[in-house]
Amino acid sequence: MAVVSAEPSTQFYSDRCTSYNTLGTIIDRFVQQFEEIIQSYVRFHLAAWTILGLELLAIILFSTFLLHSAWLAGTVALFFLTLFSYFMLRVYFQAQKPEQFLELREEYLAECKKNLRFQEGIAEHHTALASACGKLASALQGKEATYYKPPALFQFMNRWIEKFSAWWHWHDFHKLKELLLMASVEEHIKLVRCSPTSLELHAALANAYVMLSALYLSAAKLESENRPYTPSSGFIELMRNRFRKAAERAIEEFKILNEYAPQDPWVHSQLAYSYRDLQMPQEEIKEYETIMQLRPDDKDTFYKLGVLYFEQGLNAKGLAVYEGLKKAHYQKADQLIHYYGAYKELDS
Repeated sequence: MAVVSAEPSTQFYSDRCTSYNTLGTIIDRFVQQFEEIIQSYVRFHLAAWTILGLELLAIILFSTFLLHSAWLAGTVALFFLTLFSYFMLRVYFQAQKPEQFLELREEYLAECKKNLRFQEGIAEHHTALASACGKLASALQGKEATYYKPPALFQFMNRWIEKFSAWWHWHDFHKLKELLLMASVEEHIKLVRCSPTSLELHAALANAYVMLSALYLSAAKLESENRPYTPSSGFIELMRNRFRKAAERAIEEFKILNEYAPQDPWVHSQLAYSYRDLQMPQEEIKEYETIMQLRPDDKDTFYKLGVLYFEQGLNAKGLAVYEGLKKAHYQKADQLIHYYGAYKELDS
């Protein structure tokens, strides 16, 4: 097992600016390569639909002639042969696409390693590689709905074109972002394995899991949000399961941090956010109560705790928080009382 260097690499610092500037060029190039892969599938579908449309049009236009000749059976057979071939090739290409995305990710990692002059076991290099994965994933964010842009004269069709673009490409963009964020997690795991007691590395791994869980959560929420595209219910349920697993991994890392730094409010706030996403209100309350013990003057956290008390039917505790915020002249104190009775509303 490689040993992680605790000292920053001199070569890494000397080449950092050049590497970061070059990384933008690499990202642009690989985004273009990804779009070329997508375009190849678009061209395949368009070609198949065009051929099928022409064959069907020929059958309709020449139906009178074909009905009185032996060509009818051959023409219809050709149409169904084309249709069958299209669906068979479509299944093949759909199975091949994830492999292409994986190969693209590996090519990107190899290019980033070359750009960083990557050396296994140097913490800064692994961190930079993980960051590069996150940057490419960020560069792909939201592009699935804006892949096609209508001419100026047809701007009124922009909404429908966005929906078509998202419907056609959402899964492709999501898959590549998932592969990149998983690679980021893997790089951080390598570091933790080499230096398992480093708080900084556990925090970085926790944040990597948070980024991955956020990707799954955004996909799971598409059903309830007004987005151009909504995946199938089965896919949304899959994303919910993956979100829960990733969030649980993040919580586990934060718990490790809590073992080493139990007096750090940031650790408890991150745990609270994770419990909120996982819909575990009792655990979330405990974390906010811990923060209040560490930072009794934190009015924002006190307000969040009051909201949780009311949402869970703990009205006496909620009112105590309300009174405390009123005495402190906290500007959002009056908003807190509107959550009184929220437990009944949530239960209905």
